[in-house]
Amino acid sequence: MATSELVDLLLGLIAPQEIIKNFTVVKIVEAKGTITIVFEEKTNRIPEELLGKEVVSDGFLNTLELQTFPLKDKTVYFAIKRRRWKEKSTKGKSYSNTYDLHDQGMKTTKEFGAFLKEELRLQPAEYNELWRSLTDQGEYIASMVQRCIK
Repeated sequence: MATSELVDLLLGLIAPQEIIKNFTVVKIVEAKGTITIVFEEKTNRIPEELLGKEVVSDGFLNTLELQTFPLKDKTVYFAIKRRRWKEKSTKGKSYSNTYDLHDQGMKTTKEFGAFLKEELRLQPAEYNELWRSLTDQGEYIASMVQRCIK
């Protein structure tokens, strides 16, 4: 299997299908405690209002950050950048696509939000506090083990 196929397969296990279908990964940033996967809308996703017209990209809308399931004991975020489009040679209105990526009031992927609500009966802020306390405790235990080994 080619490397790009493996990357696509792995991405399919991490990200919802609607994100994979409409966006491309452009960057992955790993920091202490977090992983952020940055997606940009594919250039062929022209809004319906502009189909059949000559269009140009008009930058990006504000980035949408959604939290998803953790990986490697780190909080994972998808930073999603949707494009703005306009008709070429006009200074008119910009258009953009809308996607159903999260439930109203939730800054999580739909799947992760449903998991938090149904399985854990938690809101994202409550989950984040629980996750922080668990990972902090894990680091404390690991440091205690290291001291005992030495």
